[in-house]
Amino acid sequence: VYTSVRLIERVIENDMWKFFSKRFNVGHTSTASVATSTTGSIADLRGKFYLEKHCTHGFPLGPSCLSFDPYRRVMFIGTNSGELKMVGHPGVELTGFHDDLNKINQILPFASEPSLITVCSNNMMHKWNLVDMDGAPSLVRQRSYKFQGGLAKTITVCCLPPYCDCLFVGTLGGITYPMETDFEGMSPEVLSWSRARACLGYKGKDVPGEVKALEINPTDIKELLIAYEHNYLELWDAMTWKPKKIFGPFTANECGDIQTVSWHSSGKQFVTGHLDGSVATWSVGEDMPLTCKTFHENERCQEIKKILWPSDTMMVMSGGAPIDQVDGDCITIVESGEVITLQVTSPARGIHVVEDSQSDMDSGIVNAGAECDNSSSTVRKVLVLLLEQEILFVDLRFPELPLIQPPYLSSIHNSPVKCMELPTNVRKDIWQLLAKVGKVQQETVFRTPSKSWPIDGGSPKQANMDNRDLLITGHEDGTVKFWDIRGVSSHLVYSLNCAQFFDSLDSSNLQSDNPDEQLPQCRHISFWDPRSDDEQLMITSILFSNEHILIGFQGGVSILFQMNNQSSHINIPLIRVSIMRDDPRQRGRNWQTPLDMRSEVESEPGYHPLYGFSFFPNVAITTSAIAKTQGLVAIGCLYGFAVIDYLKKTPIHVQSTYDQQAAPEPSMSRMQSIRRSFRQSLKRLNVARSMRGMQSTQRSVRPNLVRSGSSRPSVSRRYTDGGGPLSSSAAAAPVAVAVRRDSVRSIAFVAPSHVSGHGSVPSVIVGTNTGNVIALSIELPSPKHRETRTPIVMPIERDFNPKKSNLATLFAGVIDGHSYLLDINDKGSFHPHGSQFIVVVTEDSVKVHGLPNMKKKFRVKVKQTDEDEFHIVSAHFIRVAGQSNILLMDSEGFITIYSLPELKLVYRENCVDSTDAIGQRSFRCTQNGLVVYQRSPSEFTHGSITEECRVDMLFSWVSEEGRDQRRMGPGGGAGHGPQLQPLPATPKRLLDSSSHHSPIREHEVEVDYAPQGGEDHHGNASLSAVGSPASPQAFQERAL
Repeated sequence: VYTSVRLIERVIENDMWKFFSKRFNVGHTSTASVATSTTGSIADLRGKFYLEKHCTHGFPLGPSCLSFDPYRRVMFIGTNSGELKMVGHPGVELTGFHDDLNKINQILPFASEPSLITVCSNNMMHKWNLVDMDGAPSLVRQRSYKFQGGLAKTITVCCLPPYCDCLFVGTLGGITYPMETDFEGMSPEVLSWSRARACLGYKGKDVPGEVKALEINPTDIKELLIAYEHNYLELWDAMTWKPKKIFGPFTANECGDIQTVSWHSSGKQFVTGHLDGSVATWSVGEDMPLTCKTFHENERCQEIKKILWPSDTMMVMSGGAPIDQVDGDCITIVESGEVITLQVTSPARGIHVVEDSQSDMDSGIVNAGAECDNSSSTVRKVLVLLLEQEILFVDLRFPELPLIQPPYLSSIHNSPVKCMELPTNVRKDIWQLLAKVGKVQQETVFRTPSKSWPIDGGSPKQANMDNRDLLITGHEDGTVKFWDIRGVSSHLVYSLNCAQFFDSLDSSNLQSDNPDEQLPQCRHISFWDPRSDDEQLMITSILFSNEHILIGFQGGVSILFQMNNQSSHINIPLIRVSIMRDDPRQRGRNWQTPLDMRSEVESEPGYHPLYGFSFFPNVAITTSAIAKTQGLVAIGCLYGFAVIDYLKKTPIHVQSTYDQQAAPEPSMSRMQSIRRSFRQSLKRLNVARSMRGMQSTQRSVRPNLVRSGSSRPSVSRRYTDGGGPLSSSAAAAPVAVAVRRDSVRSIAFVAPSHVSGHGSVPSVIVGTNTGNVIALSIELPSPKHRETRTPIVMPIERDFNPKKSNLATLFAGVIDGHSYLLDINDKGSFHPHGSQFIVVVTEDSVKVHGLPNMKKKFRVKVKQTDEDEFHIVSAHFIRVAGQSNILLMDSEGFITIYSLPELKLVYRENCVDSTDAIGQRSFRCTQNGLVVYQRSPSEFTHGSITEECRVDMLFSWVSEEGRDQRRMGPGGGAGHGPQLQPLPATPKRLLDSSSHHSPIREHEVEVDYAPQGGEDHHGNASLSAVGSPASPQAFQERAL
């Protein structure tokens, strides 16, 4: 042992230890191994990185309910996955999450404090508080309560009165339970049908059904209206919990079952919406409804899911349109007897009318001055429509019902997002021109937004507006949208519709339905489009370069646009590129004709088409690059790539990466041919039998469910003997030519460097899907001969990715001795410093080679074996504090940062969930550390890894002394509904704990459900008193 120890010490002291440490430590990605060899500069660099997620842009995925807090002027949205989102003044946004990920059915804000209660689908109730944590406001869940008791105690609806003394919980069994808002006790007295019938001497013995609605009288907060499913209604005293009146019932032939209830602002009448689309008007002094009718006679109408009565002459309801004449959900507005139907493309999840006091000078409505009242101030009523895929704001003051542009909750996914680009530090003149042109675009869709947004709760801190960060999204319908993401709230800046430049669309598809089959007052107001016009118009590639933008399409076409602030008539030159010859044997069953571009178009101010590039075959464009000064573009597709001189309108280099060589089939005799045909016939028969078996199994077996939050659906596939996917008809059609796809994954123009090995020349570096790195040198003519001469492109016969593992090349670029990325569009890159290195990132490793001798300098291998599924998804070049780094997003959702060129581990942190494949593929990071990725099909997460790109989510509530008291009340200046100041005498005593208590405050109780029974003959829950001299029998006697 002593000899071995001495030998190890000698090896450590020798220079050989440095050799072994270099051989074995390089490639280890653990923090401990790298930390021992980092220098002081690397240690300082690590302190510059910190991953922080600031906010989300877009529309919440799967909204389930809507609520508005009239006292703090904020709006709440709940989702099917348990996410709670609060929005107020632009820049005031908060998000909370339920641990159980259950659907939120209802949100109840408090009037006396910044708190709220959420009711979830698993019969859980949660109380949330808005608190200040470390200087930033947050939604914090204070406590939770499980409402137990079996199926009969399933919560259907809850009601929180303005005095917030107790919470009324309606259940599936038809009983309403009063309980404390802190979930510390429940009253032994319940509001049940049997108790009301006994107290009021009602003779009927019908079962009313579940509790459908609980509504407080807006003028008398002591009155609670309870609506039951089978057309029964009760009026209770909300203070003493005693019944006052029973309404109905009327037969089902008159109206269907009750679905919703709404009070009139006077508090003397209310309306009920029914299952058959009828609306009944009730008076507090009458037992039966005054009227009960549908607004479309002799028509089967949709059910009324929600109804509002904001004024004497207006009703707003979700549903109520004829089923045969309206496709999908709709919103019905009845104004002075006139019925207007608003057609939407996704189901409605909630409606609310927000009232706001606003002067005519601030309304800002375009061409609507004649329709507006001449008074100095009006009460603006804004209808908020929460749909499954979008949210809309409708101004109810004007007959044309104009839409108001919201400052947040934009529907990014109106057409599905297919690709994205994240440019930063956009030139100021380009930014201002985009904003100017975009404002004109929005005015054609929306009315000019008012100076005061009606949902204006909170006072946000001013965000940093100096960065000019854009998020560019490409969509399935051929639209490219530019989003301003500098602050917490994002909004649309400019939209470029590329479908107008093609003739591929059938004009018959663009026509609307037959107007004779539509309602006379039916208006389509949705922006979300569930159907795409043409798959070939799908945006697959975006490259932004300030005044130029290069857009690639699914149909093998790419268009170069240039910014122009004038409208003009444009002739679009089309440059055709043939990657491979037209072989009919290689045309698949879904072979489509190429997109047909228009030669002449009328273009509005903004980005105008400059050149069109049409590739054959018409396969998807995957990536692109541009050299603006040199007048060159490089475009890659699934079959190869091309370098094009668009100034001379000619391709100067075309290269196919599609391997068409296949081994020739051996000659067969007649007997061998018969045997082969017989085997193919048996295979087709087996396929047909298996398909019939699968269909019969699918009828009887429950389909597989995808786990919530997972973006990878479970797909069953059948395979051939060779291991490839097989369709039901593929077995019958033999493949003519065996091919292997090697599509282009990355392409970039490089400033003059030593890539060629013979001097410093500009070049193009292309990375393919199988790990190949192709380099081309570019010989540029002098500027005075550029108009007459074409650049010469020559292939470089060098292996830039030795020992490749047939995995995709994600990034390939050249850096100089100061780790600057040599970009041909950067003027500083034409004067490199020191040595040069080529950086190649594949799915399994990162390699740095010296130039021009291609000597391997550094390497990090992240995938150890071929069977390992762990791999790199994307690579991004970042530069912080004067040092360059490479950021990797892997398949486990971690971001890893290595320094360049040493490849020292600098930072590693989890960013995206390991099951979120969409978020991993859409991850983007800018050179200064701005992070954006797609959280869901409708949302993007905005984060940062450096201090420069951080966004502060700070805001404060405006004190009551500093804002208009009219806008603090739920009426918002209309004078209707309960006001906070002053309250009537009875509510004032209720707020004073020493003067008056509700029955809950008289005796503190806790729920103690008995295992057997659990309710008496009046439906009262079995409770035990805590700290009370009375016994359970005394409680029951008092209830009787």
